[in-house]
Amino acid sequence: MFCQTKKLTADKIHDFPSEKGKDNLAIFSQAKSLHMPTPALPSRPGDRQLWANLPGAGATHAIANTVRDLTGFNLVIAADTQGAEQITNELKFFLSDELTILSLPDWETLIYDKFSPHQDIISERLGVLNQLVMSERGLLVIPATTLLQRLAPPEFILGNSLVLETSQKFDINQMRRKLQEAAYHSVETVIEHGEYAVRGSIMDIFPMGSKIPYRIDLFDDEIDSLRTFDPETQRSTQQVEQIALLPAREFPLDDRTIKHFQNNWYMRFDSEGRNCPIYRDMSSGIAPAGIDYYLPL
Repeated sequence: MFCQTKKLTADKIHDFPSEKGKDNLAIFSQAKSLHMPTPALPSRPGDRQLWANLPGAGATHAIANTVRDLTGFNLVIAADTQGAEQITNELKFFLSDELTILSLPDWETLIYDKFSPHQDIISERLGVLNQLVMSERGLLVIPATTLLQRLAPPEFILGNSLVLETSQKFDINQMRRKLQEAAYHSVETVIEHGEYAVRGSIMDIFPMGSKIPYRIDLFDDEIDSLRTFDPETQRSTQQVEQIALLPAREFPLDDRTIKHFQNNWYMRFDSEGRNCPIYRDMSSGIAPAGIDYYLPL
């Protein structure tokens, strides 16, 4: 029943005859408040509790009822990406705005592929990780395969994030260096996540974790205005008061990280491994395609 009622929209209700429309509207409005017994939870670390005989969206509804009484952030593990998306949509339906519900997307690449995840995926993941650091209570839905991937520590996200506001002092050359250290790419025209461009006193940037790019207009050494713009037409759209900048990759690439990588590489491979292009690129401060799966090093 939940799978049917949750797809019912107000527009579809108007297509029903009056009495039938009222009945369906009642089902739609009451579906979220249906009472179901809350399954038992493990009482101590190491315990397991099996929930059974919960068909359809019943399992998700049971999770929604359970987390209402829990504190902190709770983890929901799905079998695959499609299952994670379905569970996320169902939880948003049952919980509405009661809790923060996040879903960490998969890299969508095969292990040791010679190419890295798309920038849009990295952007979405960094946005979720940033929200996870900033939120105190909610749910994180994640596929089992994604759960196996290494994540950057919260300190990396917090230490490499920046908030810009209007009237703030702004050194454009210093900002260039910071963006390059955070793995942003300098381009002529900003189109994708992780890109920035400078034209005189104007800097365009598409921050990771953001759905839209921003235009920073300077007056002398201050930010005069912050505006969104359309990457297709390059026209400014709406003025905003502040923007948040996240790092452009999920891992640091500083001198300490490179040294750590070199030591671990040497411990796991023989000396001939140093001739590998991946080792040479990392030693030169270049993140080669597919380096994401070498994060355990």
